[in-house]
Amino acid sequence: MTSTFSRRDWLKSGLLASAGTLVLPSLSQQAEAASVSGPYGAVYLERHRELAYQAYLSEAPQIKARLSSNENPWGPSPKAKEALVKSVDSSFMYAGPVVGELRKQLAAEAGVPEDHILLGAGSSELLMGSLMLYGPKGKILMADPCYISNRDDRGDNSGIAFDKVPLTTEYQYDLPAMASRVDSKTSMVYVCNPNNPTGVILPADQLRSFCETVSPKTTVLVDEAYIDYAKDPKTESMVDCVRKGQNVLILRTMSKLHAFAGLRVGYAVAKPEILKELRKYCSGGFSISTPSAAAAIASIKDTEFQQMTLKNTLESKKYLYDFLKQSDYTWLPSSANFVLFPLRMKGQTFTKGMMEQGVSVRQWEFDQQHWCRVSIGTMDQMKAFTGAFQKVVS
Repeated sequence: MTSTFSRRDWLKSGLLASAGTLVLPSLSQQAEAASVSGPYGAVYLERHRELAYQAYLSEAPQIKARLSSNENPWGPSPKAKEALVKSVDSSFMYAGPVVGELRKQLAAEAGVPEDHILLGAGSSELLMGSLMLYGPKGKILMADPCYISNRDDRGDNSGIAFDKVPLTTEYQYDLPAMASRVDSKTSMVYVCNPNNPTGVILPADQLRSFCETVSPKTTVLVDEAYIDYAKDPKTESMVDCVRKGQNVLILRTMSKLHAFAGLRVGYAVAKPEILKELRKYCSGGFSISTPSAAAAIASIKDTEFQQMTLKNTLESKKYLYDFLKQSDYTWLPSSANFVLFPLRMKGQTFTKGMMEQGVSVRQWEFDQQHWCRVSIGTMDQMKAFTGAFQKVVS
């Protein structure tokens, strides 16, 4: 797919944009009234905006298909649910032993010692902690757009300096350009792979070479929230860079493939000296409940359910691709559980119309082009999307 791409003002919006007058201004005013500033301000307000968005979704009437949050509609697995229920009887105790078992299991999966694992309540906690740790030390280098590239657009006095390198015209990370931008003022490099919101994944050999070149100069954070949807997660992951002793920090989450978005389990993989510093800004796993940890252990072992989820995701994604092709729309090749495609109308008009049909999606705008990001749902949900789409664009 060929297209021009202006790197101006990457706007995080979606349905939130059309709903902004309902909830977001008041939250911004509350944050300002509380003098939320410094390196904590950006991540604090970002979390409140996400909560506002979720609150708006929960209050929206007659939602047929919630395709705006990249959630997994097929999980958690039955074994995870069983473990969740059984663990309730012991949830009056702190979760130390079961969290320790979870850390041990994750270390074995990653092929690293246990002191290379730091748990968190989803990867969001660990990402926020990373921004708090590295933000005040210098500039954070990233692609534009990526998951965190809009965090300095609000003017909330976050105190974090962002150095953004535009994606290529093929919507891929420009790794050579990013490597050339690293200097003594670069405190961290952020790479989201597969990227959100584009869904595009980097060739593993190119990213490994980048990490090998850049990590001696500064920390490279690789956000692998969607890596489980890659064709070969084991080889696409940069965990082997950690095994080699490189200055690489990997963030993973169970919110996607394992359907733990509401159960909140994530983890970081890095050298102990990196995790020791990051732990100062995180709970170190103390925020994970006994039921969540027990369910996570069961879910990791339930590989059959994981494969079923991946199969269903691919089937729904193919259905979406086929529909877009038949409708003469293009899209970006996605290695995640969502797809980004260009619209032929204003994004806010599209998302508002889709919501009126009971379907929630997200939209972005850049270079005089509006885009829709649609999460992959069940086949019934995808049919609800295509039915609503036909009504909205007609």
